[in-house]
Amino acid sequence: MRNRVLEGSKAFTLIEVLVSVALTGLVASLALTPVIYAMRQITETETAYSSETALRRAAAFMAREAATSLRFASVAVRVIAHERLGGGDNDTFVVAAASPARQNLAAGSVVYKLLQRSPLDNRLIPGLYRWHLPGVLPEDADHARLEEKDGQLVLPYVTEMKLSVFMPPDWARDYNGKLPRAMSFSLSRGEERAEYVFAFPQ
Repeated sequence: MRNRVLEGSKAFTLIEVLVSVALTGLVASLALTPVIYAMRQITETETAYSSETALRRAAAFMAREAATSLRFASVAVRVIAHERLGGGDNDTFVVAAASPARQNLAAGSVVYKLLQRSPLDNRLIPGLYRWHLPGVLPEDADHARLEEKDGQLVLPYVTEMKLSVFMPPDWARDYNGKLPRAMSFSLSRGEERAEYVFAFPQ
C-alpha cells in the first residue's frame, strides 16, 4: 500500500500538466512581446524610410533635369498646376531638356506627369512617368495627349505631385518661362510624402 502511494505521488495529474503548459506559454508570450513589437517598429520604419527616400530621389531627378535645361530657350521650364477630381494635386512638369543630347537623342522637351490606373486597362502600373518629346518646345508640348506606351516609369504608385516655382518675391503654381530661382517638388505615395526644394544656380 505504501509503495502505491509513493508511486502515485511521483506522477503529475492532468490539471498540473495543463497549468504548467499555460504558465510556460504565458511567460514565453510576455518575453516575446517586446521583441515582436520592436521587430514590427523596425520593419515599419524601414518601409517608411525607403518610401520617403524613393520619393526624394524622384524629386531630385526632376530638379537635376531642370538644372540642365536649355537656358537659351524662351521657355525653359513649364509647370501646369492641376487638381484631380475629388482632390489631390496632379501637376505636370515640362523642361526644355538638353540632357537627351548626351544620350544621342534629339533635344526637345521632357514631360513628367502622373498616370493613374484605368478601369479599362489594369496592365498599366500607376505612378510618375517621363516622356521625351524630340524637337518639341515646352510651350508646344501637349501634355493631355501623351501616349501612355511612350512614357518611362520613374517611380511606381506615386499618387500626388505638387510643384511650386520661386521667382522673387513670390512662389507660383503655374509657370511658363526661364529657369526660376528655385522650385519645390512635393510627391506623395499613399500616406508617405516627401518635399524637395532645389535652388538653381543662376
